Amino acid sequence: MNHKMALLGAGVLVVLVAGILLGRHFFPVTHREAMAPPTGNVLEAPAPQLPDTGLLQAQAEPPQKQPEKTPPADIIDYLKHLQRVEAQRQAMQRDLTPAFNAFVNAVAMRATIDEQELQQRMSAVQQAPQDYSQKWAQLSQLFESKQPPPACQPLHEAYRKMLSSTIAYMTKVYLALQQAQTDPNTALQALSQMQGTASTDVDTQILQANYELQQVLDKYDLRRYFPGFVISGDGGLNLRSIVGG
Repeated sequence: MNHKMALLGAGVLVVLVAGILLGRHFFPVTHREAMAPPTGNVLEAPAPQLPDTGLLQAQAEPPQKQPEKTPPADIIDYLKHLQRVEAQRQAMQRDLTPAFNAFVNAVAMRATIDEQELQQRMSAVQQAPQDYSQKWAQLSQLFESKQPPPACQPLHEAYRKMLSSTIAYMTKVYLALQQAQTDPNTALQALSQMQGTASTDVDTQILQANYELQQVLDKYDLRRYFPGFVISGDGGLNLRSIVGG
């Protein structure tokens, strides 16, 4: 009986050992066991990987400024040309101011002075430049010597119309001042007639040309290139002062 029990126990032992060996063969070590640290000490386990701090710093940096847009060279070139023309136009109007003021003063005093003194005062009207009409024609040619880019076409048309009216207006003033030296009354009548529609039309056209100029300067952010550039008025010739208006 004892002999049978010993054989049975030995058989069970053999089966257990065989089961353990077969289990290791068919059922390898699990993923959890494979990831365990070799020494079994948690403190010696590898540290977790942290995100790259350089990337965070790069993300925290402010965005770089966009490079400034280069203004259109053809527009700048045309506006420089127009600025030269406008400077000459205003200068030519001022050239006539001394003669015009001399005439206005003579007319204002004619009721209190005799004919001889009136003629002396009118002699100052000779200060008007002799080639004045020719200079206006040359200025018109200078203006037309440069074609505008498409963006400046409305400005070009407005300025052309204004310049043409200004030339006609200033030429009439000049001719009247020339006539004043020999026939003050006829000159006075001619200048008095001009203070209505003619002067109003020129003023309106100057405003329109200047409006078109400011539109171009604003649209293309060009004011820093042309500070104070405006198309302005009549250079001090106030026809209303002739008749006390």
